[in-house]
Amino acid sequence: MSNESDSRIKELTSGLNLIHLNAEAGLFSVIQVSDLEVTCADARSPVSNAIYFMLTREEPQNYVHWLYSDDYQTFIEGGPADYYIFHSNGSTEKFTMGRDIESGQTLVVPCPANSAKAIVLHEDASHLLVSSVVTPAWSPQRARIGGDDRFIQKYSGSSDWASPEFLTFLIGPNFGHELGADGEMFSVTVDEKGQIIWKGMQLNEKQVAVELKNFLKKTPESAFQISILPNAPQTIIDRLKNLASHIGIRETKLTQISMSQIK
Repeated sequence: MSNESDSRIKELTSGLNLIHLNAEAGLFSVIQVSDLEVTCADARSPVSNAIYFMLTREEPQNYVHWLYSDDYQTFIEGGPADYYIFHSNGSTEKFTMGRDIESGQTLVVPCPANSAKAIVLHEDASHLLVSSVVTPAWSPQRARIGGDDRFIQKYSGSSDWASPEFLTFLIGPNFGHELGADGEMFSVTVDEKGQIIWKGMQLNEKQVAVELKNFLKKTPESAFQISILPNAPQTIIDRLKNLASHIGIRETKLTQISMSQIK
């Protein structure tokens, strides 16, 4: 990668506040979570959320993950990168995101609700930066990361590229297990970086507020559980406690997690 490309990636990472995306991989930052709400099958939800997402040579792959929602990914710069879409009926599609329209590349990849996808940066590309609008808004309750032999069996042979070996590659380190919070009681962990995590997935404070409101409706007598990793910033913990109190949660329980428990 050239010095110019490296400098640009550092500029984007810093200027857009991009951080590593747990489990899925790549870099992301939340742009906006809508104040408008809709009713989904599981709970009330913001109409949409928008993020920046970037792949780089250090993080060239976004692993297989399923979303309840529509996800519209729009090219900003860089590329190309291949998008692999896995539909619920067992069919698959491949799109190449990039600026070379004449060669069949596209500037927008629509990923329909109830589908999974994976993204792989081309080897000759330094990075890909896109925006992603998810509607209804993303939630760990409506997302799953990973796959297993059932995924391989369902999609193997559905396209010429969909060999068992390549599908396993697209699932990556998440093969054999899935991350997701469908039906789980809401609780969070605060790590040493101040990240707020539920079932391995990062949330910002506005997303926490959405989950807390639904938590209160479903289990009004339950305490909100916060697990605290070593060196977690006290300011984040205090803000979460205040947020829960403001929403109407009666009790917040704090649990300190030791290094030995992490290991």
